Amino acid sequence: MSDICLYGDGGLFSTRAPKMVSMFVLALSLLVGTVDTMAQDSVQDESSQPGAVNFDEHLGEYIPGDIFLRDEYGQQVNMAEFIDKPTILNFVYFECPGICTPLLNEIADILGKSNLDPTKQPFQLLTVSFEPNDSPEMARAKRKNYLELVGRPLPEETWRFFTGDAENIARFTEAAGFRYKRAGKEYTHPGGIVILSPQRKIVRYFYGVKFLPFDFQMGVYEAAQGKVVPTTARLLQFCFSYEPESRTYVFNLARVVAVVMITSLLFFIIFLYFSTRRHRRKEA
Repeated sequence: MSDICLYGDGGLFSTRAPKMVSMFVLALSLLVGTVDTMAQDSVQDESSQPGAVNFDEHLGEYIPGDIFLRDEYGQQVNMAEFIDKPTILNFVYFECPGICTPLLNEIADILGKSNLDPTKQPFQLLTVSFEPNDSPEMARAKRKNYLELVGRPLPEETWRFFTGDAENIARFTEAAGFRYKRAGKEYTHPGGIVILSPQRKIVRYFYGVKFLPFDFQMGVYEAAQGKVVPTTARLLQFCFSYEPESRTYVFNLARVVAVVMITSLLFFIIFLYFSTRRHRRKEA
């Protein structure tokens, strides 16, 4: 009790209290830094663990040009030739019972609501099936269905649906950072889209199955400039965890509460420190 007292010669704290407060502040700062590092690591760990389903961001990197996929008519298409304009990329499989349909529905809805006009601002959508058994016929049917769902006339080449063999699919998903795994006859996988520049550079990621029309449009404009945009949704990945069983994102209460408690404690210590200094100045 000799080091800290409620009302002593030094006011709220004794003369040694400020030093202790400084030590507390330093310790808490280090602790907050550690929590921040853990937050980043937790996001990275979710995508680096064996069998994890997530996006492993490759911002600023390029999709290889020597990847070949099949279009809706079974023709081989070289990605170096196909990706020559801003491209909105997403990975699905055509018989998915989970988030693939909501994702494609959302893309169709956003495309219908947006002011994007491929005749004025060139862009394209590329939906790639990561199921090697999906066929060009299935891709053709999907394209017809979702172009109708957009609700406004668009050239057919605006939205393409591709399939491929296991090797090319693996190279494409790996380059884009799309991590998935088989679960029986189905797959567990994350939801989201990847924005590519005309040079096949990865410039932005959007996560989930809900997007804002403005963000969608800005992604296209930024891709045209080749501008890489950090993903602020990484904070959301810290707050939300993907649950493979339910194929949804769930709120991670423990992480958020830990950060709030530590931050609150830090501000409380800082408040006590400056309150003590003001008290001592008044007495002096």
